[in-house]
Amino acid sequence: MKKLFCLLVSVLFGASSINAQLVKEELFSVPRNLIMGDGQFNFKIAVNSEEVIAFNSCNRPIVYFIRNGKVTDSLKLEYKGCIRNMEFDENDNLLIMDNEEKTIYRYSYRNFAMEKLPYNKPEDWFIMQNHWYKFFEIGSVPTFYNNREYLQDFYYTRFDYSYNLYLNYSNGYIYQYAYNFIRKVGNRKTYLALKKDDLWFSDRLSNKCKMLLIDLDRQVVVYYNRALILIYEDFKNERILEYSSPVPNSEPVQLDYATNKSQKKIWGISSYTTDKINFAAYSFVWN
Repeated sequence: MKKLFCLLVSVLFGASSINAQLVKEELFSVPRNLIMGDGQFNFKIAVNSEEVIAFNSCNRPIVYFIRNGKVTDSLKLEYKGCIRNMEFDENDNLLIMDNEEKTIYRYSYRNFAMEKLPYNKPEDWFIMQNHWYKFFEIGSVPTFYNNREYLQDFYYTRFDYSYNLYLNYSNGYIYQYAYNFIRKVGNRKTYLALKKDDLWFSDRLSNKCKMLLIDLDRQVVVYYNRALILIYEDFKNERILEYSSPVPNSEPVQLDYATNKSQKKIWGISSYTTDKINFAAYSFVWN
């Protein structure tokens, strides 16, 4: 049964002015010791076009594939420790980036074949995901640079610059997340000068946010800001909803959310205990 996802804070400017809600659908529970193991609650997930969930915990060098609540397969990684990124490409191959940014693994979920691919520059991760990124000259997009002498202790990157991009599969438009704004890059071969409405500003945005859903006509975006908050933001009407993430018993956690190429739902973990992990999906419901 579908339930409204609980609010962390009050709606700015009044709840009656919001024209949509994120609605949560509880999916299933999986025994925690089956896919997580002992240690910190830290994981990555990805979802393919058939809604198969790939799940990896920092505690085990294994990716588990979950369909309708059942673990149907697993993939043992040669890389141990946390992975930095995990996504399915447009052909439902699973891409995995190691935390040191040295290697990208591409696993054919259907053919059970693994490849190791070089990771030489930040653009490589995106080029491998779909033909839109491959066609677009990502290097033409203005981006942000990393001063590694001043990076926070918990964050490391070996590159001097980074990208945080999102592709809208319905029209091929590329978006860039950065500090305090989202930039609609476009769907041509190179970056072009922007119009005023191609930039959406918010003080909640940063280059570490993960964009999940977007409605271009309504100018509505859902993103995860990695501070354990899922944010619904209506840029046209300047409205914000902030949704709490599950943090029981003050246990240290690092969460993740994912969408697939249909980009209609967000998959994540709605709650967990010492015994089980509860998965849910979230979607727009317009008033």
